[in-house]
Order: sequence, then structure tokens, then C-alpha cells
Amino acid sequence: MRARRYLTAYLFIAPFYALFTVFGLGPILFSLYLGFTKWAGTGPLVWIGLHNYAALFVDATFDQAAVNTLTMWIGHAVPMLPLALGVALVLNLPWLHGRSIARAAVYLPNVTGVVPVALAFTLILDPRYGILGFALRAVGLSGIPWLTDPTYSKWGIVLFVIWRALGWYVIVFLAGLQAVDRYLYEAAMVDGAGPWSRFRHVTLPGIAPILLFAVVVDTIGSMRIFTEPTILTNGGPANSSLTLAMYLYQNAFEFAKFGYAASISYAIFAITLVAALVQFRFWQAEVGE
Repeated sequence: MRARRYLTAYLFIAPFYALFTVFGLGPILFSLYLGFTKWAGTGPLVWIGLHNYAALFVDATFDQAAVNTLTMWIGHAVPMLPLALGVALVLNLPWLHGRSIARAAVYLPNVTGVVPVALAFTLILDPRYGILGFALRAVGLSGIPWLTDPTYSKWGIVLFVIWRALGWYVIVFLAGLQAVDRYLYEAAMVDGAGPWSRFRHVTLPGIAPILLFAVVVDTIGSMRIFTEPTILTNGGPANSSLTLAMYLYQNAFEFAKFGYAASISYAIFAITLVAALVQFRFWQAEVGE
């Protein structure tokens, strides 16, 4: 009786679940099975058990890609998130003129196409003719081969990621700042709290969930970074900027090792999950929840 009563509602939501099963859950389950097989994209799947996952532990290229990915993640997250919070604090000042224009300008890089902007960045980072090279030589420094030297290739990508993602996190932090009750600031000022005390004891606790959200989202995005290094360096030179997502793509669509690529995908998932859990535990220890 109850099922018949809500049959119409179930029919309306059925297309979503049908499409999710076919194009979402189905590929996930197939890739999980694929990780235990050897398959070149055609022909039968050969069951090999844990061989793909065991091979990851002795794969030097996978290790290098993992180190590169973690380096790019920490290298851009550590300066970018505090910088985004600082910019958000400035854009939240009530006496700041032209705030709407400034907010739009800060967010603009995030709505531009990744590929054309990355191609433009290759010119900006050119050590001889790029704008950044001219700026460095203007202060007496030599141009840095950001994209052609194994020592600097990851950091050229980090600069691009910071430039492009900064505006999105500024908007996220700005939304959190505007949600903090202004009466808390007034009460703190009455108690004699200065700007730093208000920031430490009112602002940070007020936007604590937003900070955790930003860190976790940035972690997830960093573990699957693909477009930026592909356009800027194509993983080179000498795999110095090869990421886990790029290595997964190479194994699947260049080397036709779909089983091994599937195992890499679940390794990425495991690394991301561990990083997120560590952040949650650290967060609970800090806020006492």
C-alpha cells in the first residue's frame, strides 16, 4: 500500500538512480575488479590477483609520481590557503571601496579555461622572454627555467595552481567570514580585545568548518591534478613533474595496461582517504570535538 502510494515519486527519481548505476556505480565496481586483472582493453580479462598492487611497491615511477604529487600539494596549499584567507579578510572590510569589483577580479582566473591560460603561462614562465623572467632580471636575478629544469618544473606548476585556484578559496573564506555573527566582534571589542585577539578567538573559531572544508577539498583536488602539468610540462623533464593522475592515464591509454591503471586509481583513493582522515583527526584534536 505504501509503495503504491509513492509509486509516482519513485518513478520521478528513478532516472537518476538508473543513470548513476550505469555510469557511476557500474564503472566503480568494474574498475575495482579490473585492478585484480591484466587487460589491454581488448580480449579476455586475465585474473592475476594482487599482482598489480604488489607491483606498485616496486615501481620507481609510481613512487616518483607520488612524491611529485605530494610536493605540489604541500607546495601550493601551504602558501595559498593563508593567502586566500588574508585576501578574504581584506575584501570583507566594510569600509573598502569597490569591493564587488575586487571580488570579481580575484575570482576571474577561476572561470577562465585551464588549457588556454596554461598555454599563456608557458610564455609567462619562459626564462628568456617571459614576463616573470624580465621581472627577475630587472632586480638583478637570472631567469629561472621553471618548466624545463627538473629542479624547478614542479614549482612552475605550483605557481600556476596558486594563481588559478586562489580566487575560489577567497570566495569560500569570504562566505564563511560573512556568516560570523557581528555581535561577537562587538562583544569582544567591549571586553577590550584587539584586532589579533578578535581574529584568534572570534574569526578563526567562526570559520573553522570552512577552513576544514577548504583543506579537504584542496587535498582531494591535488591528488588528482592532471590538466596543469600535462599542458605545462607533460610530466617532464625526466618525470620530474609527473603526477599520479598522469601516470594512471599513461598506463591506461598509452601503455594499454588497464588493470595496472585501475590499481593506481585505488592507490590514489587510499592516499587521499588517509590524508583526509589525518586532517579530520588533527582538526578534532585542535578544536576538542
